[in-house]
Amino acid sequence: MDVFGESMSDDWSSVLSHREREVALLVARGLANKEIASELGLSHGTVKLHVHSIFLKVGVHKRYMLISLMRDSEIAENAKWR
Repeated sequence: MDVFGESMSDDWSSVLSHREREVALLVARGLANKEIASELGLSHGTVKLHVHSIFLKVGVHKRYMLISLMRDSEIAENAKWR
């Protein structure tokens, strides 16, 4: 189930690019956009664009919703972000 109670497959991350998955994992670890930018060698603006794109693609509009969604996903398990 996604954060809105609708059915969502565990492979939701397949709609994300490799970079978006990296950003999503760092968001899930609690990093702020500036910290993510530093970690990945990106500008703060680029990270903001990635986060916005991730939200649109997975159907959430808040960071905590993305984190909740990721906690139930295989990508988070495989990345051992917990």
